[in-house]
Formats: sequence, structure tokens, C-alpha cells
Amino acid sequence: MKVLLRKLAHVATFDAEDRELRDADILVEGPRIAAIGEDLATDGVDRVIDGRGLLALPGLINAHQHLYQASMRTLPELERSGMPEFLAAQDALVARRWREGRFTADAVRATARAVLTESVLGGVTTVADQHTVFPGERPEPYVEATVEAAAEVGVRLHAGRGSVTFGRARGGMVDDLFAEPLDAVLAHAERLIADHHDPNRFAMTRVVLAPSGVVSDVPEIFREFADLAAGHPTVRLHTHLHHHEDTRFARARYGTSPWRILVDNGFAGPNVWVAHATTPPVEEISDYAAAGIGIAHIPAADLKLGWGLAPLRRYLDAGIPVGVGTTGSMTNDGAGLLGDLRVAALAHRALRTAPAEWPSARELLSAATRGSAACLGRDDLGSLAVGMAADIACWDLDSVDRAGVHDPVAALIFTGLSTRARLVLVNGGVVVEDGEPTRVDPRRAVREVRAILAADGVGTGRWRSGSDVRSSAQYAAA
Repeated sequence: MKVLLRKLAHVATFDAEDRELRDADILVEGPRIAAIGEDLATDGVDRVIDGRGLLALPGLINAHQHLYQASMRTLPELERSGMPEFLAAQDALVARRWREGRFTADAVRATARAVLTESVLGGVTTVADQHTVFPGERPEPYVEATVEAAAEVGVRLHAGRGSVTFGRARGGMVDDLFAEPLDAVLAHAERLIADHHDPNRFAMTRVVLAPSGVVSDVPEIFREFADLAAGHPTVRLHTHLHHHEDTRFARARYGTSPWRILVDNGFAGPNVWVAHATTPPVEEISDYAAAGIGIAHIPAADLKLGWGLAPLRRYLDAGIPVGVGTTGSMTNDGAGLLGDLRVAALAHRALRTAPAEWPSARELLSAATRGSAACLGRDDLGSLAVGMAADIACWDLDSVDRAGVHDPVAALIFTGLSTRARLVLVNGGVVVEDGEPTRVDPRRAVREVRAILAADGVGTGRWRSGSDVRSSAQYAAA
């Protein structure tokens, strides 16, 4: 099918030349961009979409997410808490649901559908998920459920097979209920690759091998996953690298740094990207660059957890591929990547005194497009150019909060609250039109997630006071 986006007010391509065009057309043919220019011919075009008043960018790419957490937003006891409290609350809530037979693949599919719908409405066309919780001896097909949800919504998914391979009884930070045997993790990862990984250009689904991190996994899992990925060139590796709890834990248990654990186990190369990396030893940054790893910057959640901000300017200056992610809704509470970019744009100014060192709007948008694409190993995503995937997100420049803007690209970061995309294409198909999803009913997504809360005994799923919400201690005792 051929689709022509006609007379787009402004096109920021984020291509190799960083071209920006006005009153431009984009011709989409099947899953790819066939032409970009002015007054393109309409011969053979199946549909013409009026682009007047729209700003077009490559679809945004969320480089780090936990889709199962949509039913865990704004827990009152976590509003001012750090990682240990977060993990305890998550463990208690998921464990209770699992013991009651409610932490199911269907539940994960529902939460994933909600988060992915929210994401695509914000112009996100690709999401990298990391599912790390597999309670019990025979876990349900949780990762498979996220793949199904992404297909329903119409977004690309890099589905991460996460892991927890040792729990608190052995000195870890996660409940033993979630600790899996190494051979079970590897067997499932192999099945996921065989059943769902598409190595081809324009792939809608790829599998990522994504252990939780050094505080939750035995070092052997990093080596085993690295060896497994070596046999599949398009399978990437991903993990958390927090530097706070990670460093204290690794020094105490192994007498070394988290980074050295990754390096010593072959989990530190161009096919690896890590999330957070907020407080690295300065001397390690050049090691990251030399190894070729990517880093997913998680500005909003890192600030909420009190970790501060990753040294973005140092990473960029070192030539490290930097993407952007939201992480899950239990710490971020939302999946709006544009809102997180605004947080980053403003918060980094508190760290860098020289204005020239502040990240610009275009630098941040570049990170959320081609930077995230580089982390995911996708040379077909992240820019608007002939031959690239037809993942296009468009925002309304005629909204009242953008009246008077001089720079429409910077306006996307700095002005108003209009983060909702007007038009979104993924793989050449229209998945958001007139600001509404075309393939799923967002009201259904809301109802399904609220039903999970209602089963928890949290109010009725409608607006409620904080007194109706149980604490993590109450969940654990229930």
C-alpha cells in the first residue's frame, strides 16, 4: 500500500545530515519510506493524508521499559522511597497476585496493552521491554503475552527475557519466589528466539536477552546469555547498571565492580546496552566507549528514586550511543517519553553550569530516535530517510499551547502539555489517527487494568482516597 503524507508543516528527519524540511511530503510504500520532498506525485497512491499543521519526526523509541508494571502506579508508600523499598513492594504485590492465581499471562497482556497504547499515543513506535519476574516453578508465558499485546497495538517490540537467578536467601535483593534455575531461563530464552525473533529488516518483533542485574543474577547468566547471543547476530543483550546498589553489592560479594562482572563474562560489547548508569566512576566512561556498549538514559525515574542524573554530556562526548527510556510504571508512573525528555532538558541544567553543555532539544530527540535505535541494533529505525522504516510520528503545531513558537522542534520539548501525537505510522500502517489509536480501544485497556486493582481490594478502580490503598506490608501479610 502507498500512503502520501502531504504538505507536512515541518519535518525533522534526524538523518545523517540532520535535514529539516518545510511543507514537505513523505511517500510511504509498504513498510518503508519511498521518497521525501516537495509536491511528490500522487500516481498510484492509495491514500493521501493531509499533513498541514503537523510536525513530523521519526517514531520515538523507548529503550527501556517494564510493561508488566502498569497496575502498580502511584503506590503511596513508594512516593518517597528508594530501590530497596521499591523491590520489597513489587515483590509483595506480585507474590500476592501470583498466590491468588492472578499474576497470569492474561494480566500481563492487559498491562502491556495499556502501556503500549499510552506509548503510541505519545509518538513511541518501538519499545524495548524487560520482563524480569517469573514466579513459581512453572512460570506462565509472560514474555509471549507482551509480544501479543504489541501486535494488537501495532508497535514494534524488542521483548526482553529478563531473569532473577538468585534471591534473598543467597544474599540477593529479590524475593526467592522469583529466583529461577539457570537452565530453565536458558531453555525459555532459546524457545523465545526460535518462536518470536525476526532477524530481518523492518522486524516487528525481536528478542533481547536481559538479565535483571548483578544484584539479582548469578554471574554465570551473563556468560550464558552472551554465548547464546553469539549464535544469533541480531539478538541483543541488555541489563541494569545502576552503580548505586550494584556497586555496594558487587564490592561486598565479589570484591569487584559491576562493570568488571559484565566484562569478565562477555557481556560488554557493541551488542550490549545498559539502563540507568547514573553514577559511573569517571575512569569507566572511556571503557564503556571502547567496549561499544549503549546506554539508555532514564531521567524521570532516576530522579524520582533519588539517584540523580546520568552524566549525559560525558557519555555523548565519549561517543557512546545514548538512547532514552522510561523504565516501568512502578517507578516512573508513566510511559510518556516526551515528558521525560522535558525533565531531562531542564534537570541537566542544574548539573552543568555552562549553557553550552546543556543538552539541546534536538540532542534529546536524537537520543530518543537514532540513539535508541543504535542501542537496539536497528539501522532501519530512528530517522526519516528513503529506505528506512516508515515509523513516523506527527504532532499538532496548531494547538494553542504552541501559538507563537519560533522553533517547532524545540517546542515539542519545551512548550505546553500537548505530548499526544496526532498521527502515527508504524511499518507503514496508521496506528494513531486524529489523536486516537486505530487498532485498540483505550477504554478497554483502562477497564482491564482497573479490574486488576479491584481484585487487589484497591477501591473500585475509580478515583479514591489514599486511605483505600494498602501498603506493601499489608500486601505481604495478606
